[in-house]
Amino acid sequence: MECWKEIGSRQWGVVRRDQLGLSEDAIWGLIKDRTLIEVLPCVYRVAGTAQNWHQALMAACLWGGDAAVASHRSAAVLWSLEGFPEGPLEITTHKQKHFPGRFRVHRAEVDPAFSTRKLGIPVTNAFRTLRDVLAVVDEYRANQTLDEALRKGLVSMDALRRFVDREKKSGRRGVGVLRKLVDQRDPAYQPSASKLQASVRRLLIGAGLEVVEEYVITDAKGEFIARVDFRLLDEWVVVEVEGRANHSSKIDWEHDLTRRNHITGEGWGVIHATADKVKNHPEEFLAEVHRARASQARLRGRRAGSSA
Repeated sequence: MECWKEIGSRQWGVVRRDQLGLSEDAIWGLIKDRTLIEVLPCVYRVAGTAQNWHQALMAACLWGGDAAVASHRSAAVLWSLEGFPEGPLEITTHKQKHFPGRFRVHRAEVDPAFSTRKLGIPVTNAFRTLRDVLAVVDEYRANQTLDEALRKGLVSMDALRRFVDREKKSGRRGVGVLRKLVDQRDPAYQPSASKLQASVRRLLIGAGLEVVEEYVITDAKGEFIARVDFRLLDEWVVVEVEGRANHSSKIDWEHDLTRRNHITGEGWGVIHATADKVKNHPEEFLAEVHRARASQARLRGRRAGSSA
């Protein structure tokens, strides 16, 4: 039989009473001499182990029983989704146990197909985690979170569609939110490379502009010049998102300037979108885009007239 200390070492330093494999007298002795410290009813911390958020979450799951899992915001932390810091604990369990009141319990049964382990802690899988967290955040945050999960490869569009079809009768609000977001995206949808780029895309589309994302610019011979973040459809205007342009060296900086010169040298109008402009001055950013469109239209018109 595996020693309870070995079990504790795999569970962030906490064990449940039925995992000890000891008599009541032996357990009482370990508690009395502070080898085990009760942190929740029938859940103990092994003396000397580090106390942290992960240990507290593991203890909550052990309290909830074998089918209990970390869920909602706590699951988002384990899946490393941005904007979900280590905070109040949340678990889901179907057991109706006396609640100690130190964390949030969602009373439901999680299908084993929708659970897994992260860092040794039982947790809802990426699909179920999305379903749960999208129900408790606003629409903007929900879009960001879904795109991040797609970008990281935690989920795919095809699998998400199958998931919402399977869950449509559950009655959970998160399913409706997830279905809405999935329906807004084409089956071949690929999220933007960053949150800032996704924000720029929403601004452009919201202003009624049609765009091609990750557009490749070539010269008259068809040779590659650059890949840009956005091209306004059927117009000679591109938008570059500057959140990624933190140059680590003079060489990087000079390379970027050369790249920009090649783009403008081919006749493209270039608008740069910074995080501050997009977040705090979106109207100014869109005005710059429209001015570039008008300027390019005048230039193309003059060139067409002079060649006639």
